[in-house]
Amino acid sequence: MCNQNSYSKYQKRAIKFLSDFLDADTPFTYERTQANHLKVLIDGVPKPLFTGSTPSDCKSINNFMAEVKREVKTSKEMVDLKQDTSVVKISLPISFKQSQDKLIQNCVKSLRTRLEVMKSQEEQKVLENKSVDVVTTFRSEAIKHALSFALQSRRQGNYIKAKEMKSLETKIAMHLNFMMPTLAHYSELLDSKTKYQEKLETSAKEALNSINEQKLTQESVLNSESEVLGKQSDEVVSTQIDSNVQQVKQSSALELMTMSSNNRVSLLRGLSKSQSLQLIDDINQAMAQNREQDIEAVIAMIKEKDLPLEAIISRIEAA
Repeated sequence: MCNQNSYSKYQKRAIKFLSDFLDADTPFTYERTQANHLKVLIDGVPKPLFTGSTPSDCKSINNFMAEVKREVKTSKEMVDLKQDTSVVKISLPISFKQSQDKLIQNCVKSLRTRLEVMKSQEEQKVLENKSVDVVTTFRSEAIKHALSFALQSRRQGNYIKAKEMKSLETKIAMHLNFMMPTLAHYSELLDSKTKYQEKLETSAKEALNSINEQKLTQESVLNSESEVLGKQSDEVVSTQIDSNVQQVKQSSALELMTMSSNNRVSLLRGLSKSQSLQLIDDINQAMAQNREQDIEAVIAMIKEKDLPLEAIISRIEAA
């Protein structure tokens, strides 16, 4: 908005006309639209005024000037009707008023060149402090800085009293407030940021709760799996032990049978009568279990091969 190098020659002429025509008591602001038109807002004028970028008609600037003058005149007439006629305004000397107006315009021009930076800084301060109270302080400091710089740049001029300085700051603040965002804008911004922050916090809490629930579920599953694995490992160990016992028994029995008959008899003679009877009983039981196992294996083979039982019986009888 404030970098006039980006404006066309026609738009620069319109901006200069606004600065010259509108006195120091009438704030205005302007910006370029997406269609490359110049949008002008004037304090007291109820509607924005637009002008083109590079009009082909040379009378376009004159038409724009006439429209501005007409709208400003109408606005001032409405203000005069609303004002109390009993109040007598004190008119300042022309030279002194011109000097003050020039000083105000220079300050406003200086502030206008830094407008975008000031908007960004002001918004940052509002968000950091989470309050619109910092706006007044920030703008007051900016006005004092611009006014001090303008006074230093002034070649000549009378001494400005404290009361007059306060009046200048008030008028410059009127221009700056018109160009800068309103307090209502910052209030809405804070409200939206607060709602967005609350939404983020709620989402974060929900995500954290979801993660905790997932962790609990995973821990429960892991505990269940650990219990299952523990049981399975116990069963595997038990099975392995039984297998080892069987292998030990088989190896012991095989070792006994690999002995010579005399050595085996000599070894068995060391048993008592009850132990010998128990051994005979165990041998008979083992033979019975083997026989049952063989029968089950034969039956399974007959079913698997689908062999006729009559043919098998006849073959057995024939043998």
